[in-house]
Amino acid sequence: MKKEFKVDLALYSEEALGLAANVAGNARVALKKGRGGLAVEVEAGEPEAAFRDFMNEALNQQCRIDLVKKNFKTSQLILANALVSALGQKNSREG
Repeated sequence: MKKEFKVDLALYSEEALGLAANVAGNARVALKKGRGGLAVEVEAGEPEAAFRDFMNEALNQQCRIDLVKKNFKTSQLILANALVSALGQKNSREG
């Protein structure tokens, strides 16, 4: 059974919705961009339940995207520090 639902793009990014659609499980999910939002077409035995699962996954993906953006500089500094430390240890053994 197919059913269409509307999603407000002010709450979820298209990236998060696209990622959620790729891990939709047993449902077929198609995204259609329109005026004022996004239409999500769900084809499943129970489309309402599949849509709830889809939106839960969209929320997970949106949180992951937001955390990566928020912590990107910190993770880059940690990585750079680790690489510089590793290089320093290697150089000190040689000399």
